[in-house]
Amino acid sequence: MTRRIFKMSKGIHKWLGLMLILFLVWMSASGILLNHPEWIAGLSVPGWLVPPQYFPENWNRSALIDLTYAADSPDILYVGGKYGLWRSTNGGKDFQPFEAHFEPSFYYKKTKDLYLDDGTHPFLLAATDGGLWLHDLKSESWQPLKLGTEREAVRRILTVKDRLLVFSESNAYMASGEYPDFQFQKMEWSRLELDRRITLVDLFFNLHDGRIWGLPGKLLFDLAGVVIIFLSISAFYIWYFPNKMRYFKKRKKAIDVPRQSRFYRVFLKYHLRLGILLAGILFIIAGTGFFMRPPLLALIAEGSVPASAYPGLLPKNPWHEKVHNVLFDAVENKLIINCTDGTWVGPADFSAPFVQQELDVPIFVMGATVFEAYGQGGYLVGSFNGLFHWERSTARPFDLMRGEYARDWSNVRPDDFMVTGYFRTPQGNEWITTHEQGLIPLPGQETDPNRFLMPEALKHSWRMPLWNFMFELHNGRIFKDWIGGWYILLVPLGALFFLLIIISGVFDWFFLKLLKRKLNKKALRL
Repeated sequence: MTRRIFKMSKGIHKWLGLMLILFLVWMSASGILLNHPEWIAGLSVPGWLVPPQYFPENWNRSALIDLTYAADSPDILYVGGKYGLWRSTNGGKDFQPFEAHFEPSFYYKKTKDLYLDDGTHPFLLAATDGGLWLHDLKSESWQPLKLGTEREAVRRILTVKDRLLVFSESNAYMASGEYPDFQFQKMEWSRLELDRRITLVDLFFNLHDGRIWGLPGKLLFDLAGVVIIFLSISAFYIWYFPNKMRYFKKRKKAIDVPRQSRFYRVFLKYHLRLGILLAGILFIIAGTGFFMRPPLLALIAEGSVPASAYPGLLPKNPWHEKVHNVLFDAVENKLIINCTDGTWVGPADFSAPFVQQELDVPIFVMGATVFEAYGQGGYLVGSFNGLFHWERSTARPFDLMRGEYARDWSNVRPDDFMVTGYFRTPQGNEWITTHEQGLIPLPGQETDPNRFLMPEALKHSWRMPLWNFMFELHNGRIFKDWIGGWYILLVPLGALFFLLIIISGVFDWFFLKLLKRKLNKKALRL
């Protein structure tokens, strides 16, 4: 019976391993690079190497996230998005690049928020993935502003009772003084967490790339990625060499057997040793990867574990890399923070700890892309779940795209309108940008077909950051143009097969060790 299981296990390990060679190589190589964005932040991929689905059309794919008007001149407006900054001087009929001395990296230049001050010294602030940037509108160039000691992705810029607040993904800063002499001070803000919990999404993602154990963990998992590449290449040669020998022997052709067999022995030796040595880490990588993409992601999206069960060291800052978006509620003088682990509410002056509070409105698991005051003291909330007006009077979310109150929503199932941005014109017309359709007006709004057209220059000069290219490769979405919706199964199926390869390989190793031990004992008895 055991030998029969071994024979089946050996077949699984061999044939699934050969079938997954390319998959494991590209996943390992891309995973290592994704683990260290700073290594490749300055590199990008030209558009002709990228599948057509990624090309921006009609400001889609976050090409337009925020748009703001000059108060004293509505013909001047500024656009910020994933591919940088643009300006129009004729009310949006055409746009020109607005990036003199701006962030050169395609990876860091994604702009989440714009803040325009039309005071005595007019200036424009841009919240980017690479930090906070300032443009003195009396000059013609941008300059970076220093917030903390390290580069931070900035998420939101707000004015709270004449105080300028800047929120990064981990910290809050307040500007003291007046431009051009203001400085940013890090705010002390805390959470009231009686039972600190870690979401399963954070746990699985942090386990998958090793960051759960800090830089040593990431480097260890990088090493595991290199080992996977070696195991894949060696697996091919271990299979190929005996077949090659039989082929040449059958045809009586000459071959350098000693040299070829030396490669075979080395590959076989270290394939077995490295495979069994790192089997535990490989199992973690495959097991977490199985749940990190839809549809399996839905199984862990709502789950959490106590902080005491977290196997690594938690950051001292409870907000570390968690902030998605922020809004100021002037009616109740409070800040509402949308985070990876829920919604947190606290006083606008940071005088008391923030507490977790459920906001009864659809917010996709990736976070709120639109989050601001709206209507009679309500909130405007947009995400891949759509666009909603949370009404203070009813405490219910009203779906602005469908004209009805929302009910029975799922935070892991995207809507037809995956909202990425919102703006209002001086005339009161409201527009949204969506991931797929691009720029569209809210239902019933007046439109001008000659306004807000995406510049052709954006499409022609567009490049994809290498990190984003690797991310799309790693999650399988880059193959959508060729295999359609089936791409969604690439990662979970690949992870499942990889788990089977690991389990069968470990079983085979132990079986052979046990069999060898039994044979040695039998020989001694003889």
